[in-house]
Amino acid sequence: MGSVLEELEAIRTVAEMTEAFHDEARCRRLVEAMVWPNGRLCPACGSRRSITLAGRDIGRRSRPGLYQCCNPDCRYQFTVTTRTPLHGTKLPLRTWLMGLWFILQSDKGISSIRLAEALGVSQPMAWRMSHVLRLLVLRDHPLGGTVEIDEFHFDARPRRDPNPPKLGRGRKGQPRTTKTPALAVVQRPSGREPGTPAGEARAAVVADLSLDEAERVLEAAVDPDAHLMSDEWKAFVAIGSAFAAHDTVRHSQREYVRGTVHANSAEGFNDRVRRTIAGVFHHISPDHADLYFGEIGFRWSQRTVAGQAQRRTRKGRTVIQTLWSRVPPALQLPAVFRYAVGRQLRRTKDGGISIRSAVAVFG
Repeated sequence: MGSVLEELEAIRTVAEMTEAFHDEARCRRLVEAMVWPNGRLCPACGSRRSITLAGRDIGRRSRPGLYQCCNPDCRYQFTVTTRTPLHGTKLPLRTWLMGLWFILQSDKGISSIRLAEALGVSQPMAWRMSHVLRLLVLRDHPLGGTVEIDEFHFDARPRRDPNPPKLGRGRKGQPRTTKTPALAVVQRPSGREPGTPAGEARAAVVADLSLDEAERVLEAAVDPDAHLMSDEWKAFVAIGSAFAAHDTVRHSQREYVRGTVHANSAEGFNDRVRRTIAGVFHHISPDHADLYFGEIGFRWSQRTVAGQAQRRTRKGRTVIQTLWSRVPPALQLPAVFRYAVGRQLRRTKDGGISIRSAVAVFG
């Protein structure tokens, strides 16, 4: 894995990325090292013993990169993409790596139309490639340490009224908008020393902001030993007793920070979600919103502390602000492929996608 990281670390520009991913055999070796960092595994039975089948390079009929499990009860034939979101793909691996690099290179993502133009593929194919990344970066382990939670709404759309009233002057008679509620969970970094990785961030669509919905999300996303931070929303106050500690800030009394007690990180993540939707995707379906939240949360976590600096607020106060450095997109790829096996994406008859995952999807 060390040599793979050295190769990926050298990729900084588009020209270097194109040069690094131009050879299909090299791309297959890179993907195998990222999917199987501790050695090749059979995706059917988990056996570590397998053989390489003779390929077309020596006159045989087997496709390159095909292996067979040595377990006598299994004998399953597989490649590095078997039972992953890339299962059954017709695109070369170099196209996949270039597409993932382009998506990760942007701070807020890239639309499927622009990605299709950059790779020379169709827009539906670019849209599916983006969803493959979102499925790959979903995480399901509970978050520990200090965890902030906050609610937000996204994607307002006019209500469809079959008998719309006659519009009046100004805003009178204008259609009301509906927004989809969601719950954000953000883990604070373990320290402020340079090089410390940022905490993870997640969000999930909820039916409403009730106690039942908050319990459903937090039980799966937050470790019971975590220190919870939130505002004074009644559902958060009620569920706080289920964790090791719980502190709240009173927004109704214009209290936003009390020492280390605040939910500013969660509010910052909520703002990042809104800006990403408005600036890149323009609209996302609530049915696929958890996948988009997974991508945004992954970008949030791919940062490290670069240092601290003094800043002056608009009211003249001096504060210490943390500076962040982003992990290069090529070095994010090992984290992308870490949990690839067991997650699959299938196309539905109506042109959509369905997820087949052995891993619990958050939300």
